[in-house]
Amino acid sequence: MYDKFLHYLGKLIEAGLILGSVVIVGIVTAEVVLRKGFGTSLIITEELARYMLVWLVFLAGALGIRDKSHIRINALVKHLNPRLQVILALCAHGISLIFLVLLLIESIRILPRQFSQMCITFDVAIFYFYLAIPIGCVLMALFLVPKIREVLAGKAVETTDFQEERIDKHTC
Repeated sequence: MYDKFLHYLGKLIEAGLILGSVVIVGIVTAEVVLRKGFGTSLIITEELARYMLVWLVFLAGALGIRDKSHIRINALVKHLNPRLQVILALCAHGISLIFLVLLLIESIRILPRQFSQMCITFDVAIFYFYLAIPIGCVLMALFLVPKIREVLAGKAVETTDFQEERIDKHTC
């Protein structure tokens, strides 16, 4: 049930990332065309793109945890015995979870103060942009829990190296 929930949540986040990326590309492209082609510009473009990028980063961070695509260094870990690999994986996931909880607590603590602060270029409370932090933390934690369960079940300690793909010189 939890895995199915995470599957659909991941699909929803993916759709949000696609939509957000399209909007950012659209407004930035419009800004460039207006500025270079017509000598005018939109007032809200820069600020809106910046705040939308914050949302995209936190949403993408959750998918990065889901897909195990965050940067990690396996040079030392792959040479350790499997039991120690499990311990290190649990420590890494535990530290990540603790960081997410602390960030969540602090972001919730500052949110009420952001209701009265408005964006400079358009009349929206900064609160809605700062909301990306606690939502992103919760989403990352939700995707981190199954990774911890996998390590505890002995399924998911990855120590494989990235293999470089060889490009055949004769096909280029």
